[in-house]
Amino acid sequence: MKSVLRSILIAAGMVFLFLAAGSPLFPGPANQSGNQSFTGYLILQEEGKFRVEKEEYVKFQVVDGEVRGLRIHLRAASGDLTFNDCYALVKDGSNFTDWFQIECRKLGGFGGKAVTYESYLAGAYAGISPPVVPAYSMYETLKKIAGSLGLPVPGRTFVIYGQNRSPIYEFFCYEDGAK
Repeated sequence: MKSVLRSILIAAGMVFLFLAAGSPLFPGPANQSGNQSFTGYLILQEEGKFRVEKEEYVKFQVVDGEVRGLRIHLRAASGDLTFNDCYALVKDGSNFTDWFQIECRKLGGFGGKAVTYESYLAGAYAGISPPVVPAYSMYETLKKIAGSLGLPVPGRTFVIYGQNRSPIYEFFCYEDGAK
């Protein structure tokens, strides 16, 4: 009986050591530091079919819930763009706060550079979704679209809205370095 108990304790100790050491046999969360980098590509819908446009993209980091290094590359602009003001949303019962965790405003040139952009981007704002997990309200829709494109479910989405509150661009964002 003692040898069985001893074997169980040794096995439990080994599992603990694997977990503590971050063993690939027992992976923990993808990024435990609270620092994630994302790259997102534009998703277009034409004639009922979706396609990916990789020449238009977004890059950003989420560090402890704050957006940093937001860079948006669009054909509609003479240079890369950013939103200079991003902040966490407070749930207020609206669809926007159901779909997004972060809102971004004040469109400008990335790195403070002067840029010009198409007039439909004047007054634009953006939403960044929370992590796309099965409990997220848009999970099934995103899973279906991603599947039709041969892609995994995105880690987050980034959507730019125009002044009329309609989406202009939607990006599926994947964590950099994720498998």
